[in-house]
Amino acid sequence: MHDNALNGNTLLLENVPCSVIPVQFVRSWLQWLLRPSEIPRPGTIDNSPFICTHELLNFDPNDPTDLDETIALITRNDWDALEEL
Repeated sequence: MHDNALNGNTLLLENVPCSVIPVQFVRSWLQWLLRPSEIPRPGTIDNSPFICTHELLNFDPNDPTDLDETIALITRNDWDALEEL
């Protein structure tokens, strides 16, 4: 997940099913993985900041300029793994 989620390398994810999650969750998750006895495990993923008042996405996932520093792209496999946990 880290390889593409934080560095904005979306070219490697072209034509791959992806999910969006907050960058802060990815950072918290990686910190917990590195020091699970010191850092609390992150809670649930909150994607509500990506939804407008009309309950639609407030960004275009197909437009790289809309993917700002608050959005992390992860593969569907990574999403499935997080969902299971």
